[in-house]
Amino acid sequence: MEKSLEKHLEETFKIPGVSSVICTDEQGLCLGLKGSCHANVAGPIATLAKQADQLRRTTNAPNPPSICIESEAGSVLIGKKDDITMAIFKSS
Repeated sequence: MEKSLEKHLEETFKIPGVSSVICTDEQGLCLGLKGSCHANVAGPIATLAKQADQLRRTTNAPNPPSICIESEAGSVLIGKKDDITMAIFKSS
C-alpha cells in the first residue's frame, strides 16, 4: 500500500497549481504528504471529511462528499475513499 500511496501522492503533486497533497486515515494519522503543508493538518482534514460524511448520511446520498474550501490564498479539495482521506492544496 505504501508504494501505491506514494505514487498517487507524487502524481497528484505534479498537477499544475498543486502546492501540497496529504493523505490521512480515519483517525487523522498522516499517512503521507508532499509539498509545503504540515502533518498537523491531518487531524482537522479527517474530522472535516467525517463530519461531511455524517451530513451525507442524513440525505441518503450514495457516495462520500467532496469538500472545497476557498480563500484568497488558494483552495483545499478534500475527498474520502474507503478509509483514506486526501486533501489537495492549490495556491492562487
